[in-house]
Amino acid sequence: MMNKTEYQANEDQWNAVFKEGGRWEKAYGRRQTRLFAEAFCKHTQIDLESGQTILDSSCALGDAIPALASQFPNAKLHGCDLSSVAIARCKKEQGDQASFFVGAMEEITGTYDMIYSSNTLEHLVDYQEKVRELLKHCRYLCILVPYDEQRFGRDLEYDLEADHVVTFRENSFNFLLEEGSAKHVHPPRVISIPTAWSWSLLNWIIQPLKNILRPFFGRPMVRNQKQILYEIKSAE
Repeated sequence: MMNKTEYQANEDQWNAVFKEGGRWEKAYGRRQTRLFAEAFCKHTQIDLESGQTILDSSCALGDAIPALASQFPNAKLHGCDLSSVAIARCKKEQGDQASFFVGAMEEITGTYDMIYSSNTLEHLVDYQEKVRELLKHCRYLCILVPYDEQRFGRDLEYDLEADHVVTFRENSFNFLLEEGSAKHVHPPRVISIPTAWSWSLLNWIIQPLKNILRPFFGRPMVRNQKQILYEIKSAE
């Protein structure tokens, strides 16, 4: 768990990102969050009954909430994020659809029928510990992350200058079954999410042509980016 100084440094950093007109909005983070959530709702294999609960962990500005509300109209929705600025904006904009609180993954309390985690764990070297912690607080943990992401033809690893530090593939969460933290892992689903993560139509035209030339400059091929969805049932 982060100490108080580390927590404050991280919160200050993300508060700057999520302020109005900040880097999150300039980089179209809101649209990306919405498209990720819509893709999750299209592909999820989880069905919740009336009155059950969903937590969007690391919810940013809450742009997944409308999609989750549409997919699970009878569920009670919640969101949390490390950034107090983000949560204040969530309460103002989405407060009629969900309740929100400030907190990091390891600070979540209570239990939920589902925890949804979208495009967060690829930033965390200690993602395994984060997942174990999340599983303590839910029946189903749904994780959406980049699939088979590489840098210069190699799996990702910690780099001070890098935003993403972990490569995920189909078996990345099998350790949860082996150690008994999870009861079942649905077969992961690899999906394309154009304009949010995967190639657009223009990329499909231009990138294959560029790939023909890249070996002559000693550069690896650029592959179409995809996401992978894991749906994990907790053992508890």
